[in-house]
Amino acid sequence: MWETILDALVDSAIALPFLLAIYLLIEFLESNQRAKARTVKLLNGKYAPLVASGVGLIPQCGFSVMATDLYCQRYLKLGTLVAFFVATSDEALPILLTNRQTVSVVWIVLVVKAVYAIALGYLINLADRSALNVSYRLDDEHGCCHHEINENKHTFWQFVKHPLLHTLKIFVYIFVVNALFGLLLYYFEQPIMNFTGTLGIAQSFITALIGLVPNCASSVILTGMYAENIVSLPALLAGLVSNSGIALAILFKERHQFKRNFLILLLMYFAGVLLGITASLVSLAF
Repeated sequence: MWETILDALVDSAIALPFLLAIYLLIEFLESNQRAKARTVKLLNGKYAPLVASGVGLIPQCGFSVMATDLYCQRYLKLGTLVAFFVATSDEALPILLTNRQTVSVVWIVLVVKAVYAIALGYLINLADRSALNVSYRLDDEHGCCHHEINENKHTFWQFVKHPLLHTLKIFVYIFVVNALFGLLLYYFEQPIMNFTGTLGIAQSFITALIGLVPNCASSVILTGMYAENIVSLPALLAGLVSNSGIALAILFKERHQFKRNFLILLLMYFAGVLLGITASLVSLAF
């Protein structure tokens, strides 16, 4: 048992340098106010779903939260928001990249999520006739990322503080999940394999539900399940498509729009299930 926990600790530690590098880069981008304003202009244009898909693939839930905030202020159309959500990789991408058992499928996950995000984004935007605001005012009250750094008060510690804390938090997530799955499989590997094997394409209904959990841990759990062969690649895709980090929690903070928010939640769930089932059928055909 202790050997399993030690293996989980070692596997989790391998991801630390990679995670820190990513979050330092993202902190730099998020602290640039002018870059944000230009991004909003892009997200109002005809290339909005394309831009949303590209930005959403960056493994940080902060971007999907930013998109949610902009949508609530009517700077984004629904399709653009969905493109952000579908493309969002959250913590899945770093984990897949730092695990030798899963690194080979990273390109599949990225391509499928990007193409699916763009297609859904443009399709939904065709039906979205809502008027958008055309100017963007940087406002701390509505800002999605409350850790943004005041450009006039930069210090080294202010710059590295959030990336370090976020890296530590995700490291703990990864270690706990790795240890839990390791112990789970240590004691119950065969019953679990037998159960998931009977689900077939129905795995996507479960993983898409897990993906809706508004927490970074959900994507960690999904990738852990795939790495341990508990779920298939189509089921993993279903869960990662429905996952948007903590963005759904931000969306539901606007309680007077509960019906709209619930419809978005259902849209994300069925988007994940549809992709998972389709991918399962394609894999069976070939």
